[in-house]
Amino acid sequence: KLVYERFGYTLERQSRQQAKQGRIVSEADRQPGDLIFYANSSGVVNHVALYIGDDKIVHAANSKQGIIISKYNYRKIYCIRRIID
Repeated sequence: KLVYERFGYTLERQSRQQAKQGRIVSEADRQPGDLIFYANSSGVVNHVALYIGDDKIVHAANSKQGIIISKYNYRKIYCIRRIID
């Protein structure tokens, strides 16, 4: 959030709010810098990751693992949004 603000972009704090910002892009059109959102079994967005290219994301996994790199499709994708065009 703070990095976006430094460059003049506003980004909400919670992932479910962020999933409504920017513009939606298809999985095939994803680019580094896009945000990938994941939802729980009820369809509520509960996680966001930053796509870094090469089919990988960087995200905060949990308090034990911390920040990690994973395959972008390690979970079912809810949507992909581009904040910066």
